[in-house]
Amino acid sequence: MATVVPLKTASGAATVRTAADRYLDSITVANTRRAYTTALGKVVPELGEGRPLSVVADDEIGQVLEQLWGTAAASTWNSRRGAVGGWLTWCHESGLQPPHIPAWCKRMPDPGSDTPVRSKTAIDRLIARRDVALREKVTYRMLYETVARADELLGVNIEDLNLAVASAR
Repeated sequence: MATVVPLKTASGAATVRTAADRYLDSITVANTRRAYTTALGKVVPELGEGRPLSVVADDEIGQVLEQLWGTAAASTWNSRRGAVGGWLTWCHESGLQPPHIPAWCKRMPDPGSDTPVRSKTAIDRLIARRDVALREKVTYRMLYETVARADELLGVNIEDLNLAVASAR
C-alpha cells in the first residue's frame, strides 16, 4: 500500500489548491475523477486557492456548498457534498488539518421514487430460497445493506473490498 505523505508549502501548510490537486491525482477511477474535478473546481476558488487549508473554517465549507448548490436537485447536492467530503477525509488521512463539513450541511433525501422499498425480512426470505443463485443472493444483500445503485455495485472489483471492515473503495 502506498505511503501517504503530508503536503507542505513554503509556509509549512498545504494550500487549498495544492491539497485539492493532490487529492484529484490520487483518484484512479476516471469518472469519479471527472465528477470530483467538477465539484472541487468550483469549491476551491470560492475558498481561496492560495489559503492554507488549515485556516478554512467548517462553516465556510457549508456556506460554499450552499452558495453553489443550495438550490440544486437533491442528487446534485448529494454528489457535490460527497466529493467535498471525500476530499476533506483524504486531507485528514494525509496528515493535513482540514475543516469538516458542518453538521447543518446534511445530505438531502432523494425525492420520491417509484421503486418500492423492500423490508429486511423480504430480503432475508429471498436470500434463504434455494432456487436463487449465490451470485444473486450476494447482489441482493449488498444492494440492501449498502444502499448502492446497481451500477455502482456491479462496478466494484474484488480488490476494492475490505472484508475486515465490511467496506469497499
